[in-house]
Parts: sequence; structure tokens; C-alpha cells
Amino acid sequence: MRPEGQKIAQYIGIIVGTLGGGLGMAVAIAAAPLYGSIFALFFIVVFGLAFGLPYLRSRKRKQLLETGRQADGLITEMWDTGVTINNQPQIGMKIQVTPQTGPPFTSEVIMVVSRLQTAYYQVGVRCIVKYDPADTKTVAIESLGSSLGSTSNSSNNYSNYTDQFSAVQQQASTGSPFFPGKSPSQIEEIIKGIDAETKRIISIGMESKAIIKTSQFTNIYLNGENPFNFFELEVLPDNQPAFEATCYGLISVASTSKFQPGKQIWVKYDPNDKSKVTLSHS
Repeated sequence: MRPEGQKIAQYIGIIVGTLGGGLGMAVAIAAAPLYGSIFALFFIVVFGLAFGLPYLRSRKRKQLLETGRQADGLITEMWDTGVTINNQPQIGMKIQVTPQTGPPFTSEVIMVVSRLQTAYYQVGVRCIVKYDPADTKTVAIESLGSSLGSTSNSSNNYSNYTDQFSAVQQQASTGSPFFPGKSPSQIEEIIKGIDAETKRIISIGMESKAIIKTSQFTNIYLNGENPFNFFELEVLPDNQPAFEATCYGLISVASTSKFQPGKQIWVKYDPNDKSKVTLSHS
């Protein structure tokens, strides 16, 4: 389900749950005032914890993003809260914040992230945050993989990204499910081949809009903390039938939100072989 549909379903669920709970409490209190009141109190507490806390955190985050001060941040600790909302995990993080003025401090962030973006939140990842000087217990993450005074790597092609490939940046514990049984050196050679083919398609390809159907992390980072993903696409060339294709793509951490399922992007495809597609702007 797309995010818009998830929000609508969430609102409908909250409304139906509230009406049903209110009716149930009224009936319970009318039938047995003492036990009904206990039931009502229990329902209010559970409902408040389940929906009230995430709402307050979301409201606080929105406020910080609108009015807070910018600062550099570094994720120093992460944990799974064990909570999912709309099938999306809620994670906790500790962030070391270095403000432009004043001493560094550590804040805690609890937020819901897309299942497709969990790999981008890792210990050691730098970020830009916004905070309230009067209350530094929590901050809001504005962008990942960047810092104040610097720009993120978001080149329009794969130029030179293989030069900075590092086996250390691959998640060695699980390897890459897209290159099973391959050693880091073998994966590097495969990526060099993808790089060469990408440059060829960019040089001769036709540009077109496309819709991302799936975006899957390969467990490989390139050029620092930029994820190397596998995409399933629906390509929409002008005045031609749409077609489906797949490709690998390197995207900057700061641009991950633009490369999620349902998003429209630009690609280039080989006019002589439409199965060969690459990202045009990443």
C-alpha cells in the first residue's frame, strides 16, 4: 500500500477504534459502573500509549524541523523498539550533536522509518539535525549522510564510484543477496562491469520518465555511505508503450527519499535493447 493509502487507512482505523471504544465504555459503565470504569480507564491508557505517543513525537519532530536550529549529528547507538506502525518499524537512536555554538550533547530520537530505508540508519552515519536549545533531549533528523558546510555526493552517473569501493563498506555478516557466493573482489569486478555498461547507456540512451516499483538495498555502500540499490521500474517513454525493466543504481544518502516505490524518476534506456536501463539523475 502506498503512503497515502496507509495514512487514510490509519485515520479510518483511529476513528473506528475511537467510536467503537467509546461505545464499548458507555455500555460497560452502564452495565457495571465499577468494572466498567476500570475497563474504560484501561482502554484510555492503552489507546493513549499506542497512538498518543507516536502522534506527539511526530508533532515535536515537525515543530523542530520548522523552527529548530541546525547542527551536525552522528548516530552513535541504535536499537529496535519492537514496535511497528503501518508495517513500518520504529527505531531508537542516540545522536551526538555538535552545535555551531556551545558544547556537544547527546540526544535521543525515536522514529518510524520505511522498511526500505532501515539500512541507511547505521551507527557512524553523519546527519544534519535540528534542535531546540531549551530542550536538547530530542532532535529531528533533517538529512542523512551530510554535514553543515559540505555537500552530498549526488553525481548524475557512476563516474569513478568504483575507485572508492571498499570491502569494509559491504555488510560482511550477510554479504550481498544480489551476488551470492561472490567475494568482495569479485563483486568489485561485477560493479566495474555495471559501471562500464551504465556509461555506455548514458552516452547513447533515450531519456524517459519511469516509476519505481521496488527499491532494494544490495548491502553495498559506495563513495562513503551512499547505497547501491537494485530497482524494478516501469519505464514511460513518450509516444511509446510503457515497459518494465530492472537496473542497479548508486544514489546519495540525501536523495534516498526520492528513490522509493511509487516515485517518478528519470532514466535512460538503450533504444536497441529496452531491457538495458540506467538511472539518469541520481
